[in-house]
Amino acid sequence: LLDLNGGDFPEEHQVMDVFEAMKRRRMHRAFTGEMVDHDAIDRLIWAAARAPMGGKQLVRRFVVVTNPALVKTIREVTPSLLANAPVIILICTDIRAAEETMGTQGRDILSLTDAGAAAENIALAAVALGIGVCFFRSSNEEALKVVLELPSTVRPDLLVAVGHPVSKPPHTHRAPKPVTFRDVYGQPWEKDG
Repeated sequence: LLDLNGGDFPEEHQVMDVFEAMKRRRMHRAFTGEMVDHDAIDRLIWAAARAPMGGKQLVRRFVVVTNPALVKTIREVTPSLLANAPVIILICTDIRAAEETMGTQGRDILSLTDAGAAAENIALAAVALGIGVCFFRSSNEEALKVVLELPSTVRPDLLVAVGHPVSKPPHTHRAPKPVTFRDVYGQPWEKDG
């Protein structure tokens, strides 16, 4: 169960089966102008912080942007950010700390994997809270670093747009059957009888 108890959320958003949250998870690009409650943002960060971290090293950082002027500027310097969400959560990595504690693999690979895991935890928690998200990667890291005053040792990894979706999305297309092999690449995965 995805347990987000506490706060002033409707009962149906308190506990949700994690498989149901996965089934209902969507990426939204159109949001209302309504601001996201700070308690909900706290819960999203709580969920993100529970994602795995390579070497159990605290090198992941979050920047929550709620200032409308800053959100607008981030959109301007990040052409790939197509959502009009009122909140942006930046997941980033202290690359100096990552390299010191986990080497170049930790800095270049594990930290990015960890950022993705944190983003997915945010997406699943958002379903339980009745809000929407969308992930983006900045194609203009240097401008983003300037706008958010990130130190030179902090790398912006993922932007998560957060808001109240304008409407329920249509039923999504069924996910394609995954290509899965047993033991070695090329040998089809089949359930044992």
